[in-house]
Order: sequence, then structure tokens, then C-alpha cells
Amino acid sequence: MNPSQDLLTVTTEGLHCPLGDFTIDPWRPVARAVITHAHADHARSGSGSYLALADGLTVLRARLGESAVI
Repeated sequence: MNPSQDLLTVTTEGLHCPLGDFTIDPWRPVARAVITHAHADHARSGSGSYLALADGLTVLRARLGESAVI
């Protein structure tokens, strides 16, 4: 890791990790979203793909729809 590069940055979409190119619980649609839990303020529709624990899949699927890439 480059010492001058921040591990996490705050963007208009949410908390972004440039090294992994993902956003944690994004506020707006992003290419890759990491979802910490399936509450409405963390799991929003519109992102390209979602990474989450399997335990939350049922709730995420209900929130995001059948076409969401989880």
C-alpha cells in the first residue's frame, strides 16, 4: 500500500476503499457495494453488484429484487 494513499475516503456515494474499489453501505448507486447488514439505510438498490454475508441474503433479495447481483 502506498503510504500516501488513504485506506478509506468519504465520497458523495459513501465510504470508499480505493485499493479494493468498493464502497461500504453506499448512499448512492456504485459499481461494487459491500453491505454490512440489510437495513434500508445500508442496502439500497441500483448498484452494479453487492457483497454481503450469506446470512443476510434473504433480506437483501427482498430489498434489492431478483435481478440484483449479490
